[in-house]
Amino acid sequence: MTRVADLPPVLLGLVVLVLAQLAGLSLAALLDIPVPGVVLGLVLLLVLGLLRPTAVVARLAEPGGAPLLKHLQLLFVPPGVGVIVELQTIAEEAPAIALAVGGSFVLALIAVGHVLQALLRWGDRRRAAAGGGSPTAGGPAPSAEPGTEGA
Repeated sequence: MTRVADLPPVLLGLVVLVLAQLAGLSLAALLDIPVPGVVLGLVLLLVLGLLRPTAVVARLAEPGGAPLLKHLQLLFVPPGVGVIVELQTIAEEAPAIALAVGGSFVLALIAVGHVLQALLRWGDRRRAAAGGGSPTAGGPAPSAEPGTEGA
C-alpha cells in the first residue's frame, strides 16, 4: 500500500481533514492572527473545494467527514462540560454576555436587511433592463384604469 489511491476512502478523508487542520494551525501561528487554526483549516478546505483544479481535495475529505457528522451530537459534550464548569464565571459576566449577544444579533439583522434590500433593488433593475416583469416583485399588478389600485 504505497499509493494514496489504495487507502480506504474514510482513512484518506480523515488524512485530508487532519492536514487541513494542520495547515490552518500553522497559518494561524505564522501570521499571529486571533482566529483559531481549525477555522482557518476549514476555510482553506472550502477554498480548495471551490477552485476547480483542487476540488478533488474537498471530495476526498467527504468520506472522512460523513462519520463525524453522523455522530455530531457527541462533539457538543466537551463544550457543554466547559459551560457547566465555568457556570459561576458566566453568571458573573451575564450582563456583558447578554449585551454582546444582543448587540451582535441586532447588528447582524441590520446588515442582512441592508444586503437583502440591495439585492432586491439589483434584481429589480436587472428585470427592468431585460424588459421582463414588473420592477417591484410581489407588488400589486398594474391596473387597466388609473386610480383603481386596491379596488
